[in-house]
Amino acid sequence: MQIENLQIELRPRTNAQALDLGFALLRSHASAAYLAFAALWVPLLVLAGVLTWLLPALGWLWVLVCWWVKPLLERAPLYVLSRQVFGTTVSWQEAVRAWPRQLGGGSLRLVTWGRLLSAGRALYQPIWQLEMARGKVANSRIQVLGKHGTAGSAVWFGVVCFWLMVILELGILGFLGLFASDSELTNPFAVLIGMGDRVDLGAQLLKLAIYGLAEALMAPVYTASGFTLYLNRRAALEAWDLEMQLRQIKRPATPRARGAALGTAAALLLTLTLAMQPDAALAAAPAATCKAPESTLVQRGAVNGERQAALRRQVDLIYQGKDLRGYDCVEVWRAKDKSTKEKKATKTSDFKGPDLSTFASVMKAVIIAIAIGLIAWLLYRYRHLIPAMRPRSHTLPATSVAGLDIRAESLPDDVARAVRALWAEGRRRAALALLYRSTLSRLVTEDALALRRGNTEGDCLRLAQAAQQAGRLSAERLAVATASTGLWLGAAYGDRWPDDAVLEAACRSWNERFGIIGGRAA
Repeated sequence: MQIENLQIELRPRTNAQALDLGFALLRSHASAAYLAFAALWVPLLVLAGVLTWLLPALGWLWVLVCWWVKPLLERAPLYVLSRQVFGTTVSWQEAVRAWPRQLGGGSLRLVTWGRLLSAGRALYQPIWQLEMARGKVANSRIQVLGKHGTAGSAVWFGVVCFWLMVILELGILGFLGLFASDSELTNPFAVLIGMGDRVDLGAQLLKLAIYGLAEALMAPVYTASGFTLYLNRRAALEAWDLEMQLRQIKRPATPRARGAALGTAAALLLTLTLAMQPDAALAAAPAATCKAPESTLVQRGAVNGERQAALRRQVDLIYQGKDLRGYDCVEVWRAKDKSTKEKKATKTSDFKGPDLSTFASVMKAVIIAIAIGLIAWLLYRYRHLIPAMRPRSHTLPATSVAGLDIRAESLPDDVARAVRALWAEGRRRAALALLYRSTLSRLVTEDALALRRGNTEGDCLRLAQAAQQAGRLSAERLAVATASTGLWLGAAYGDRWPDDAVLEAACRSWNERFGIIGGRAA
């Protein structure tokens, strides 16, 4: 590695900072890294989709196969980033052409017994791919690089990336469920884990596509952060920062030349110091107040010759730099102590109240958050009174609400009789569902109630109440709608079923208010 060509700032970092550096590295070369991975990932997804189409019952197996071989595909974005970080521009086409040659060490391990234990593989991929280490040498390198918590950081970052990918999949499924009338699709957990007895080809393909999209977004992130963690560990082990400083010092040819160079450097340093600090007293003040901590002082033996003394001076000069000396001098302004009155004799005069500034700041933030939340709730609660937030009049009427078909053609001619028949057969849920969706259908077709596809049962009832207040719906029809909604909610979500008398009363009320269509009995 040509460390003098590094395109990132090299300094000691914690593991968390090294992982965060990967995000910056990926942003700088995002197009090449993402395209290199996508060029290998998309054909694999297409193949898995074809196999799912032919064998839909084994759809889960093809998703597992894609996940199993993914570590091999991550070497394409690593190829791009490892070249770009040392100043070599690489296109995604070059990375794809070079990818077969990058499948040497560690590939068999990553696709066999080591796959289930490879959450921290992003730290070790460069050992096999860039260092080309094999066998015992690779294992030894893995042990060395994983010390001081580096391996644990890599593993936990892999776990975090996995759960971020799961959350991303659930978010995409939930977003699509907002526009779908199918009740199964509106439950992202059911689609993701494959609940249900029947095999749905569309759901299998959708699951594969969403998984592929989530992996395509997260895999380069995981690879880039693991690579910068690897670079940070190597820099700490091999003192790259010190090596780069030493390479900037040219070795003098003769003692006379060395003395001249040191004299010139000292004169230049003195000139710059005087130019920047015109007042000698001000220049001496920081030096007197800023001393090296005792822990940074190194105990050395006797000097053996002028050459060793010169080398020590050069090393000391390097370690005086801000990045290597281990401490920092900061000038801080402090308020002067104000004169205080004499202390009183009583002990109560020495009492100082507790510092409530932090508590006041927290309470201020809480009050502001409560005020914002209250305003947002009021706007949502009374949105129907604000013209800009009212539903548009040209919105098409809904054909299904909460997964229930409310089209008029889907209802029987005599709704009450059909409800009684279903109840007598023991199909209580179907009977209450028919009564509820028939009520909504009448409200939409006869009373022009503006229901939308995403409305819940509570939303429908609130819209009916608003229509009654506006004089567009009678109080009797609202009462029947309220009763049918309560029966449906109690049964569907609370497992509370009415007795036969309550159902009979609901059917009679429904017949009286909704059983007349166009002047004839339903």
